[in-house]
Amino acid sequence: MKKNKKVIISIIVLLVIIAGLAGFMIYGIAKGEKFVFSGKTEVLYESIFNDVNKIDVNITNYDVEIKEHDKNEIAIEITGNEKNKDKIKVEANGNDLTIKQDGSIICIGLCLYEETITIYVPENYELEYNHESSSGSIVSDILIQKGNIKTTSGDIKLTTLLNGSIASTSGNIELNEGSSLEVSSTSGDIDIEKVNDLTGSATSGNLTINNLTNKINFSLTSGDIKINKFSINEDSSLTARSGNTKIGLEKEVFIDAKTNNGDIDINNSNATPTLTLTTTSGDITAK
Repeated sequence: MKKNKKVIISIIVLLVIIAGLAGFMIYGIAKGEKFVFSGKTEVLYESIFNDVNKIDVNITNYDVEIKEHDKNEIAIEITGNEKNKDKIKVEANGNDLTIKQDGSIICIGLCLYEETITIYVPENYELEYNHESSSGSIVSDILIQKGNIKTTSGDIKLTTLLNGSIASTSGNIELNEGSSLEVSSTSGDIDIEKVNDLTGSATSGNLTINNLTNKINFSLTSGDIKINKFSINEDSSLTARSGNTKIGLEKEVFIDAKTNNGDIDINNSNATPTLTLTTTSGDITAK
């Protein structure tokens, strides 16, 4: 009797799984999506462009890599599965280059291909780069003068973004150097090596800055704030609702520190500017 019950339960579970997969496939077909069971990575697109100073990317599923090369033009290479070739569009209009994707890609089974957009840029090139993607990461090894970078379910790793914004949902942010930036994150860590001015907010993740050279206004929910070297020159504020705040000060400053549940350990002075540190539940250290 017990054996029969186990068999019946197993059959029910199997039927539920089959029904779920069938529903998923029906939904994809209704949306006009292609189902790919296997495949190999192929070059879908290759081209070069001159006199481009702005690139806009809006994609799903593809990873993006931006690299320097020793040529005088911008080169684009897109790799993936041949069945998805028609979904990616590259258009040039004057000095602007647009890369966009129509629809997403659904893959069931073994997906043996990698979807990557590689952008090659000349050395010391002045470029504006704007990026919006889901289910894909971006890695840049170049200096981006200005831009707005936004990802959902993908990591962001940039060498230099001087001016602009970075936003991530369900992904980490890594930046080597920036000048004036707005950064926001939901469910991911933010790691910055050096930045001049920073504003923004984060939910569920840590903020770590090695070298902050002017000012910051940042709020954090559920995570720690750590700034190793802060050369403060303008009034700044940091708020952490549930997490510790630790600041290494490079110069004297007046500190207005408040916490509802935690310890405060600061080296205060009457010098200007003012650094406001607030936590709801966490320790504050600034010295």
